[in-house]
Amino acid sequence: MDLLKLIEELEKLRRPSGAFIAASSNKDYQACWLRDHLYNVLAYYYLGEFEKLQKGVWVAFDILHKYLNKINKAICHPPSLNENVHEFIHAKYHPDTFNEIDNIWGHHQLDTLGLLFHVVADLDFKNIKVIRNKNDLKLIQLLVFYLLSVKFWENPDNGMWEEGPDLHSSSIGSVVAGLSYIDRREIVVVPPQMISMGKEVLNSILPRESFNREVDMAQLSLIWPYNIISRDIADVILSRVKSKLVQPHGLYRYQGDTYLGDRFIRSQDGVSAQWPIGFFWLSIIYSQRHEIKEAGRWFERGIKQVIFDNQIPEAYVNNKPNKNFPLAWAHSLAIIALKKIETENKQTITSQEVLD
Repeated sequence: MDLLKLIEELEKLRRPSGAFIAASSNKDYQACWLRDHLYNVLAYYYLGEFEKLQKGVWVAFDILHKYLNKINKAICHPPSLNENVHEFIHAKYHPDTFNEIDNIWGHHQLDTLGLLFHVVADLDFKNIKVIRNKNDLKLIQLLVFYLLSVKFWENPDNGMWEEGPDLHSSSIGSVVAGLSYIDRREIVVVPPQMISMGKEVLNSILPRESFNREVDMAQLSLIWPYNIISRDIADVILSRVKSKLVQPHGLYRYQGDTYLGDRFIRSQDGVSAQWPIGFFWLSIIYSQRHEIKEAGRWFERGIKQVIFDNQIPEAYVNNKPNKNFPLAWAHSLAIIALKKIETENKQTITSQEVLD
């Protein structure tokens, strides 16, 4: 598959507002998940489309600006997963109005805010300005206080997969990475104890995803984009992912996962969905490690899962793609994986020319 086809499918999922829907084939997926949106926006950096990149981050800001009262309330009166989960920052929004969708949902997803902080700080480091004014700065500061109020290092969240509450290393690591980065860039004030307490709990869980789960595809985020763990811990996570989660059509999210690509259907026979996005994630990581052949192998495994010539589905169940396609953030990670492979190949050629 060529790059233009991957981009074309991703662009089809971008609404006039700048918000991405998750997928177009299923009405339930025609919503903007804030985390997925931010991963989608990352593709524009690798494509050199910086105006779209900025607009994508501004969409995230504008969604959160709309709920400043809610954020302030949560800072003063921290919500509880047992009583008022709808009072946490939501994960899912209407792509045109930015209204919240679904009160009854696993909305408390800490990694979304960690990703937002990471993106903002990383773009600041790269001299791509996404903070428009004092209101954006105030929002970021309030989000820091929000994370302090909900005690991200101590209280469980719903995690990347929006499921039962747990202390997830992927969630805590995301927040620690994001807070550390905005602190280094001196974007807003970050109480140092937030980072130190987060690191302490993170290190007590690693290399596991949680005390209840040995390995999870979400942990790949700790290696890329966050680069928040040591090489030794990353090696353990990669080894476990490859030995326990890799399947013919993609990765299990975790062992024993019963999600089948429809929130109303749960597996009763031990079958788990296989997510092609995991192949692209592994490809990106191996490009980061300058292991270009390994990166290429994982990318090719991902591309083999494409359906209808140019669409990457969310998952395969019983060797068949589920009904959620094309999955936007799978296309984004595929684009990033391909661009990283191209960059690594160019650097290899340049190095050889210098040696010659």
